[in-house]
Amino acid sequence: MASPTDLVHVRLEALFRTYGAKVQALLLTYGLDKHGIDPADVEQEVRIRLWRALERDRSGAFHASYIQRVVASTVIDALRRAEVRAAEPLPDEEEEPGRVGEAPVGPDRRAGDVEHMQGLARCLAEIPERRRLPITLHLQGFALQEIADLAGIPSAEAARKLVSRGLEELKVRLRDMGYGEFDD
Repeated sequence: MASPTDLVHVRLEALFRTYGAKVQALLLTYGLDKHGIDPADVEQEVRIRLWRALERDRSGAFHASYIQRVVASTVIDALRRAEVRAAEPLPDEEEEPGRVGEAPVGPDRRAGDVEHMQGLARCLAEIPERRRLPITLHLQGFALQEIADLAGIPSAEAARKLVSRGLEELKVRLRDMGYGEFDD
């Protein structure tokens, strides 16, 4: 009898037999090499995420749309990491170790930040999927053309409309949850 790990491995290999070429082609469309990211590393991370998903949901069917979302979120994370690496220079030798950046955040503020982020995540989860990814990318600072490319939207203008409508919906949901008023 096969172990649960063996079954996950068999399902993962079946997924990649079916969708592997599509995953690789999708990764190439993102132009990761322009950001110093090896597409093979991202593909490996996609495999790891799918492995974990298969472990959590052993009976679930993973369709092309789910795999595409896993690829998109993995690419977004890789681009963020690449941006952080490029934006944060190493401290000078004269700087005192452990004193890089601002003062540490206290537990009260940290707890409030976590609560606010959880509220934002709940509101985002309620927004229709078609707008959720563009809004998430916008909140992370991606340009409209990048949002269109990453989310598979036909144009930057279509991405702008999805982001605009989605942000309005997000503001309403956040107001309803008591997070205050927002500039229009």
